[in-house]
Amino acid sequence: MANDNHKTAGFSRRDFIKGAAVAAGGTVLGGIAASAAPGADVKVLGNAPRSFRKEPSACDGSQDLALINGKFLTMDDKNSVASAVAIRNGRIAEIGRHAQAIGPCAQTINLRGATVIPGLIDSHVHFIRCGINPGHEVRIIETATSIPELQQMISDRARTVPVGDFISCVGGWNRNGFDEKRLPTPSELDPAAPQNPVYLSETGGGGQAVTNTSGIVFFQSRGVTVDPSTGILPAAQGLAALQAVQTEEDKQRGTAEVMDFASSLGLTMVHDHGGLSGLAPYQYALNLWRQGNLKVRQRPFFWSGDDPGFSAVQARIVNNFNRLGDDFWRTNGVGERINTSTTNTGFVDACVFAAENGWTLTQHSSTLAEIQFHISAYHEAAKRGPIDEFRWSLCHVNNITDDLIQAVVDLGIGVNIQGTSYTSAGSATPSGPPFRKLLDAGIPAGGGSDATNVAALNPWLMMYYMTTGKNNAGAVINAGQTISRLEALRLYTIGSAYLSFDDDRLGTIEKGKLADLVVLSDDPLTVSDDRLRKISSVLTLQAGKLVYRRS
Repeated sequence: MANDNHKTAGFSRRDFIKGAAVAAGGTVLGGIAASAAPGADVKVLGNAPRSFRKEPSACDGSQDLALINGKFLTMDDKNSVASAVAIRNGRIAEIGRHAQAIGPCAQTINLRGATVIPGLIDSHVHFIRCGINPGHEVRIIETATSIPELQQMISDRARTVPVGDFISCVGGWNRNGFDEKRLPTPSELDPAAPQNPVYLSETGGGGQAVTNTSGIVFFQSRGVTVDPSTGILPAAQGLAALQAVQTEEDKQRGTAEVMDFASSLGLTMVHDHGGLSGLAPYQYALNLWRQGNLKVRQRPFFWSGDDPGFSAVQARIVNNFNRLGDDFWRTNGVGERINTSTTNTGFVDACVFAAENGWTLTQHSSTLAEIQFHISAYHEAAKRGPIDEFRWSLCHVNNITDDLIQAVVDLGIGVNIQGTSYTSAGSATPSGPPFRKLLDAGIPAGGGSDATNVAALNPWLMMYYMTTGKNNAGAVINAGQTISRLEALRLYTIGSAYLSFDDDRLGTIEKGKLADLVVLSDDPLTVSDDRLRKISSVLTLQAGKLVYRRS
């Protein structure tokens, strides 16, 4: 890696939280020393991750910032490492030792050696669907490795949830990740949330849901059968019962809360791949966008996977402006499903139609039969439009073969690939996708999760799988196809940015780009594998504005 000759200081979570004495006139942000420019009347962003709370100031909206004494993994073409960055008007103005805060609204933050990366971008996630899950989700249990750890996470969440409201987590975890290899019981959930019902449903591992004592009362009152000793209930019935009592206000709150959670992990943009009937569920995120409080940039694809034909996708293409929006919200194209079947023969004509109209298309393509069929359809589309320039992609490609990899290279298209198998059980053959082969072939690729019904949302769990080949039980299930941590970070930054036409403004720390930056709790290039799974954000910036700060 190139370096600007800055030697990174040591860093620990305790040092970061405790911090050292602040320079005269400064403020502490999570233990990081922050000082104002001489004579400046600077108002620091409020101490609440759920909003942009700020004290009134003439500098609001125009505050410039210098982050110094950090380790900036720029993700540029040379994988350069820098020591400082200056931000002006929401963009990166200077990189390196000479970066400094300039102007009457300037502020300087001493990072004390902490690692900084570009904002993470999930190129394949069902984010909107996650936001309208019922209850107050405690998604951090995706990282729990034991029932006592899960209990503590639920207890921590209960302190922020009104008495009587459900605490929940719908998918993205399972019992295989626990030392005990079982689900928690009501007697273990009750003390963790004594004043709240709990509902947790797992992905794989048994595919069951579990509740506590007060939850049993709720579900039984609605005709759902629950085992009173284990708290186990049918997941589909439990979810339906909770959705039946969910309000519009609940969905709006849940959408804001999942953005807060994503920000706490360093996610600053997602490519939403639908999975919902109609566009009504998007209203809650759109409300945040209209309010100027959209903490995670959205790049949705128009989904029509409930259409047995192809009239819905054609209507989307004909009646919408292509890639309409701004830097916070912009449509990406059509996909990941445009028909109820992934191998409907009409898919070929639908691809041709999208290419002729200049639209980006991505398609769920996991099995060998799907991949073969979709590549043949893409070949037909390429005769009618430059699908490589439209940045078409295939999703998942877990079972892609060497000859089909070459076909993807020849088409010039990309792939969005995930660590979904992190919650899968072991198998005799690699669970895929073949990360190593795809990157070695030079295929444009973005990293993601496919969360949350079938996988964890946490990007660090996905990168753990990409770099170790291990599932949440610690078994190697993707041997021979692991990649380096730097490569995984590139998938989640500039790789994903490319697939949404954002590589000219996001994905790397380079002069002129939007200042979406994340100060991390640990250095992802050097920590142990176990610590990699526990990485979180200390500060998350969106165009230079604070959207998350660890308290």
